[in-house]
Amino acid sequence: MDGKHKQAGAGPRVRGVWRSMVPVGVATTIALGIAGFVDLVHAHQSSDDDQHAAKPAAERQRTEPRRFVGVQRDGAALVVRDVRTGGAVGVPVAAPAGRRFQRVASSGDGKYVVASYASRRVTFQRLDLDKEGRPERLADIPRAAVPGVSAAWSEMAVHPEGDRIAYVTYRGMTPQVQVVSTKTGQRKMWRTASPARVASLSWAGDTLNFLWTPVRAGATKTSTQMRALDTRGQAGDLRASTPVLKLPAGTGAALSSRDGRTVVAGLAARGQLSLQTYTVQTRQPGKVLWKQSATSRLLRIVRDHTGKHLLAFGADGRLYADGARPLQAADLIDVAW
Repeated sequence: MDGKHKQAGAGPRVRGVWRSMVPVGVATTIALGIAGFVDLVHAHQSSDDDQHAAKPAAERQRTEPRRFVGVQRDGAALVVRDVRTGGAVGVPVAAPAGRRFQRVASSGDGKYVVASYASRRVTFQRLDLDKEGRPERLADIPRAAVPGVSAAWSEMAVHPEGDRIAYVTYRGMTPQVQVVSTKTGQRKMWRTASPARVASLSWAGDTLNFLWTPVRAGATKTSTQMRALDTRGQAGDLRASTPVLKLPAGTGAALSSRDGRTVVAGLAARGQLSLQTYTVQTRQPGKVLWKQSATSRLLRIVRDHTGKHLLAFGADGRLYADGARPLQAADLIDVAW
């Protein structure tokens, strides 16, 4: 995490400082046809879903993100890659001096929020891509910062309106959920005294949904629960969050739909990864979106800025999507598209 990069030429101008850029090799060539994912099982969307399904595959593919942004495993740089070929798009963007990138999330078409970390403090930057998908500008988000330790299992979620960032820091094994305004820098924090992992952050309006997995010494099996936190409420105790769903063993990641009505969970069992939908009101499983052969659990389910397309990031360092061969991404710790 402390490796340094030599300057390879003039990079994009960011707040008066020229960033250095680093070279990248071409990733394994693949044909990654990403299948559309429409926010799930909503009556008011059914006609739109039918129209989407009726479109030819080539037309559907044009609506899907063509590129994704990844954080290199050592945190030293961001890379942009083509989802169809796996090839590099432009050159990597180096982390701010003395810092390391931690997480990345989409905040709009061609725009991303990146978290960087140093000295027990997380700061945030915006990454813009040009029309060709190449990195164009990396700029600090003024005033937005989160104190605390950013661990390997810390996670981030950017509100669809781009005005709030949720980030999880840790004190030992106890999580702290923090929400910071990108406009004012005002921050709220919810804590717990219970060792646990908080993962799979996703926004549904003002509600922040997350997976809660207790950490117990000597435990061989742990329960995983989707919980909901109303961020309009008073900060303080994370027990203010409410249970939404109890998810089965093997759940590695989950996301709420943007209206909070459904949840898609990533399950690993019997050599397969699958994305399974659940209806929050009935707490019953619904449609299986897809299955793929795999031997590892899921780390994250990644949604694009439209909310209609998903990638699954496995602990084996691969990206999975419906109807496509896995994309090798073992050199990355996080992705967004």
